Amino acid sequence: MKYDLVTVGHIVLDYIEHGGTVKGPQLGGPCIYASLAARALGAHVALSSKVGPDFPKKHISWLRARDISAANIRVAGLATTRFRIRYQNGRRTIRVTSTCDSFEKKDFSNLPPSSAIHLGPVLHEIPVSLASDLTRRNSVVALDPQGYVRELGANGSVRIRNWKQAKLLSMIDVLKVSDSELHAIRSNTKSERSLNKLGSGIVLLTRGDRGTIIWSKDHGAFNVPALRTRVRDPTGAGDALLGAFLVTWVRTSDLLWSASVGAAVASFLVERTRPASFGTSKQIEKRASAILGRVARI
Repeated sequence: MKYDLVTVGHIVLDYIEHGGTVKGPQLGGPCIYASLAARALGAHVALSSKVGPDFPKKHISWLRARDISAANIRVAGLATTRFRIRYQNGRRTIRVTSTCDSFEKKDFSNLPPSSAIHLGPVLHEIPVSLASDLTRRNSVVALDPQGYVRELGANGSVRIRNWKQAKLLSMIDVLKVSDSELHAIRSNTKSERSLNKLGSGIVLLTRGDRGTIIWSKDHGAFNVPALRTRVRDPTGAGDALLGAFLVTWVRTSDLLWSASVGAAVASFLVERTRPASFGTSKQIEKRASAILGRVARI
């Protein structure tokens, strides 16, 4: 079977704190949010990950109940990767309490064929050499580099570090970055007009409630606004946007519609406190159409 999307990266158990209240552990990580967003659009999705022996089996059942293939989720020796995420005064801080085993080449030996691959490392678990190997598959390959630009400080605190991998970026079809990640990848890339310097064919620069800048080598740069809605929890919004963008892009080759669908799906996610609902297909289409009407060339 050929899947629409295969997502790769550590599944994370998140503990999320808002206003002194901690919720968790709940499923998290780019691969989770991208997979669920793609499923909301009816895509066939497979997930490739590593978890520890402490990972609850009920979560595997939960994923399978949502028609996400879990055949490539492997149980490793180290404990499941766990994050403590705290939101306070508009800022987010992250602390890592455990880190699972990194991927090895053999982990991808049975990776199924797919139209698109989403690479979403959370903390260096996908070696660059293996990421490069995956770009040689007959798939559109997207990268969220957040796990490459992170390093651990005292007590598991997470901070941003510089990460220069021009060769890998030139092999990536779709790159999704935030403002802080953009600076870490290429410090002299300071505006949307210089996104072409990153080397990838399409770049999605996510900016929270300011929307997304999308650039492609064929069409130039556009501002895709964020839908105004009540934000309860922004965790995973960029990953959901990318997952929805990818499956729409491989189906339609329509850059701006794909970005609008991604923004619409992300808008449903931030309205809730856990990755549970992304709207119906009609609701997504309605929001995407409203967003598309406000897209502007830069």
